[in-house]
Amino acid sequence: MLRGHYYFFLRRIFNKVPYIDETLTTAQAAAVKNDAEIWPKIEADFQFAITNLPTTKPKGEIGRVDRLAAQAYLGKVYLYQKKYTEAPALFNTVIAAKASLTTMPFPDNFDVTKENGPESIFAVQHAINPDGSGENANVSDMLGGFYGSAPVNCCGFYQPTFDLVNAFKTTAAGLPYLDNTYRTAPIIKSDFGLTAAQKAAYVLDKTFRVDPRMEYTVGRRGVPYHDWGIMAGDGWIRDPAYAGPFVGYKHMIDQSAFGSNAVKGALQITGLNVNIIRLADVYLMAAECNVDGPTPNLAEAMRLVNLVRQRAAALPGKVVDGGPAAVYSVQQYTSFPTVAYARSAVQFERRLELALEGHRWYDLVRWGTAKSVLESYSTFEGSLLSSFAGLTFEDKDAIYPIPQQQIDRSQGALTQN
Repeated sequence: MLRGHYYFFLRRIFNKVPYIDETLTTAQAAAVKNDAEIWPKIEADFQFAITNLPTTKPKGEIGRVDRLAAQAYLGKVYLYQKKYTEAPALFNTVIAAKASLTTMPFPDNFDVTKENGPESIFAVQHAINPDGSGENANVSDMLGGFYGSAPVNCCGFYQPTFDLVNAFKTTAAGLPYLDNTYRTAPIIKSDFGLTAAQKAAYVLDKTFRVDPRMEYTVGRRGVPYHDWGIMAGDGWIRDPAYAGPFVGYKHMIDQSAFGSNAVKGALQITGLNVNIIRLADVYLMAAECNVDGPTPNLAEAMRLVNLVRQRAAALPGKVVDGGPAAVYSVQQYTSFPTVAYARSAVQFERRLELALEGHRWYDLVRWGTAKSVLESYSTFEGSLLSSFAGLTFEDKDAIYPIPQQQIDRSQGALTQN
């Protein structure tokens, strides 16, 4: 199971990599070339896991993988290869084995006190040691920690973009702007671009109509952030002029949970798990198969998307000065009139539901839309932040180059991808 997971990541990042298993000696492994497609090997690893893993957690330990995790992962591997006839049965098995998504609160997926809950299918397990040290903690998300006067003070990277924040705007019908007209003024900018005097007098604009998932994905000035109090704006941000006024929400824990869930003296390092696959992801992957499969079933795709949106609509909005911090509106689709419309709806829903969870880049690459989306994004984001202007995308940018050091060490076995 774990080998399949690691090679899946390698395949997405580098495309052609050498596949090495326990049948090879060290000398043989060093000579393996990266000239063969490894998808079949990855499939075989997950299929072996499905055959051999139990349906219950081994040893009763909730962090271990089980058969459902392997089934969901193999379905994902099929989806990446556009094997739309093979993937749905696996996704449907996982969905059928779980309770309804609508009974599982969205914020629980990012609550360190509610980890490995009913929506969790495969998650990287992190923990703070009893003595308060963090050898088993979530060190990588530390980089998304905040800056300056925030209760957690570290690095200040991984900021949500203007484009993402505005994508959460909804139409009068409570639906997303699938045509990207969410970029049309007025746009949500927080206090960005204001003078010092204007910032001092800043009052939150509560008139924007938005999906409430925004408030559990992004922190913005004037709105409560977890239980830390009101997000203070620039004082929590490394360099607003470079990357904007917003901070991430999903990768930080409640202040009340710091005690046994954050490293003593380094509260930015927490015990928060990282979700690899959760149930909403499976719903949306299944919906995608129903759109792009050989016999599209748009009604089923819409049903699955609407279940995700039904759960979103139940989210309580944030409250400021006794009233809602925005006009919160999420409604369900009443029709998927065409395959193209359904595809846009499913892809947009993945962006909203899974934002900042590490899926977006790989989705754009496998959909073949990375160039158009990123260059369009650059035009919009670059109009506000010069550091993001002028981005161009070439075909080769869809994968990372194999590090030259690895090619040198291979003594001719590896070739650049």
